[in-house]
Amino acid sequence: MIIYKAELRYESLRTQKNDKETLNPAIDDKRICRIINDANDGLGVRCGLDDNLSVAAVNGEYGHWEMVFACNLEKVTLKDCEKWIKNHFLDNYAVKNVAVENIREISAKEFNKLLDKANDRDFYSGWNIANKLGLDYLENRRFQVQERVYEQEDITKRKLKSFADDIMADKSLLEEIDRIYSSQNEKKYYGNPVHYVITAGTVQAANDIISLLVFALKANNRLLGGRVSYVNKISEHCSGDEDFQQMFELGRGSAVAIDMSGTDEDHGVYASAYREVVDFIAKTVVDNQMYTLCFFVQLSENPGFSKGLIAAVQDDIHLIEICEGRGDKEQAVNYLEKLTKKSQFKASRGELEKALPTKTKTFTATEVYKTYNKWFSNGLKSKAYKAYKSVEKVAVREKKKENKPYEELQNMVGLADIKALVDQIINTAKIRQSRSKLGLDNYKVSQHMIFTGNPGSAKTTIARLMAEILKQEGVLETGHFVECGRADLVGKYVGWTAQIVQKKFREAKGGILFIDEAYALVDNYTNSFGAEAINTIVQEMENRRDDVIVIFAGYPDRMEQFLAENEGLRSRIAFHLDFPDYNAEEMLQILELMVKNKGYEINDEVREKCLDIFKCACGQSEFGNGRFARNLLEQAMMKQSDRLIKESNGKKISRKDLTSLMADDFSVNAEKMYKKPKTAIGFV
Repeated sequence: MIIYKAELRYESLRTQKNDKETLNPAIDDKRICRIINDANDGLGVRCGLDDNLSVAAVNGEYGHWEMVFACNLEKVTLKDCEKWIKNHFLDNYAVKNVAVENIREISAKEFNKLLDKANDRDFYSGWNIANKLGLDYLENRRFQVQERVYEQEDITKRKLKSFADDIMADKSLLEEIDRIYSSQNEKKYYGNPVHYVITAGTVQAANDIISLLVFALKANNRLLGGRVSYVNKISEHCSGDEDFQQMFELGRGSAVAIDMSGTDEDHGVYASAYREVVDFIAKTVVDNQMYTLCFFVQLSENPGFSKGLIAAVQDDIHLIEICEGRGDKEQAVNYLEKLTKKSQFKASRGELEKALPTKTKTFTATEVYKTYNKWFSNGLKSKAYKAYKSVEKVAVREKKKENKPYEELQNMVGLADIKALVDQIINTAKIRQSRSKLGLDNYKVSQHMIFTGNPGSAKTTIARLMAEILKQEGVLETGHFVECGRADLVGKYVGWTAQIVQKKFREAKGGILFIDEAYALVDNYTNSFGAEAINTIVQEMENRRDDVIVIFAGYPDRMEQFLAENEGLRSRIAFHLDFPDYNAEEMLQILELMVKNKGYEINDEVREKCLDIFKCACGQSEFGNGRFARNLLEQAMMKQSDRLIKESNGKKISRKDLTSLMADDFSVNAEKMYKKPKTAIGFV
């Protein structure tokens, strides 16, 4: 749907007072409101051209009205719409010399704003129009939308290449401009043969690239409209959102740009939080790919869920990657000069040269934008608000929490074999690098693994830490950790499973694919699809042995049976690591580590009580290992809170009391689960 604003001009044939059919000039504001309202009764949603045109009058005075209309340009032309509006007024009112002028495309936001104003003046029920057309998605809290309408038409290839030079365009953009303007293409809109991945450091740099592509596509009739809906701050709650789907459906003939960074609070947790969001967005994009152009914006400093989303769609749509450009100092200064001309402050070329970083010889578009933003901020203080020129700014050094996954692994209780294996993998990678420098063979060995152990034995935790450690040590490229089970790998229909498995491997590229309870894939009730999953996993393990480490995890006995039935899989496993159940002493160490991390303290009496609890629990079937220690501590914390409130009687509670856990605090439900049964006393 493409949206327009236009001016309607006319002359009345009669001048009788209060004659609404003449759109009479001799009326006051109330009456013109009534006349426009009456006129809108004959217009409205899908009022013409076989339901492909919606029209409303939003303002007016004698001889001159403001109109808005939305149309489906796949079925009708702009000339058709103009003609219908003109004939509607000629046929229904005593007017002459009707003209529809100054037609320009507008955003959905401006369309809604004009309708709201019309509604305030009783011209029309603006909310109903927007709602019926589906244009009420802009206020959604699960994602944000900013719109921009690119109006420039018929821009030549030479002029566009000149604009591209101004932004230091990358070769990938220049090549795509050549393809868009190629004489081999028809200059007619049929749909979207390709979509784009825009890789840049900042949103501004990405928008520069998008604007040139939209100009080029419009000039070659590859887009019907110039509206781009830029979607950002996509939260993990966006999955299934009807407004998001509506935005894509109404974007037919125009474009949607998806900023894949996510929200600030969710960044970095894609593997868990964004899995459903990625699947939902991927399906929405694929379903609308033919007529809604999509730009996937991947910000290098905050990639968010970009890898997962691109992996999810790349088999179904043709993607072309366009990267931000890089130029020498002269090009960077020219770019910076053009940016500064848009501001209120003047700057000499020498001043701009000094503003750029001095340690580099080439500059990205992002670096130029960062320089501009800093220059503009300084200009506000030195040229506009000079009283702040010499004021020192607050300088607070934030103490960043260091992420030391290797240290965290070493501090974990037990797991000596796992710790040794991580060291081996790291050291092997270092030797490979040394051999590579000498021109020696540096063939990469298989690193696929099996983790066996009961629940709570830290299998998943260790796998996550390994992904982080091996990324920091340069063994893995991305450190992505993709966790999945049978439900994530088996499709509903024959042939789907292989595609799903391949997609998971792409998501895990450069990281670890963690398959929990893999033996569930070949249970009797899933055998046909499970076999397809296993065969594809084996194939992908071989094809991507340099890109992905696969870790299978599960119960020891079932995993052994699983391998026995899949010899092709067994031969590709390099390491088999067993996670034994913790003994009572190790459980106490785990508890003490948890207590310390949560800011509490325990005394020897507590230690003795907890050791007795763990001795009762250890050896019991599925007692939960580390999870049992966590549950015990959390229940003790709750009991301590209840005790302190009751003991304080409203008085202030000391820091010592707040951080101290007592032996009685551990007399909780978790303790009772594994209490030794009392021996019955009786007579035989």
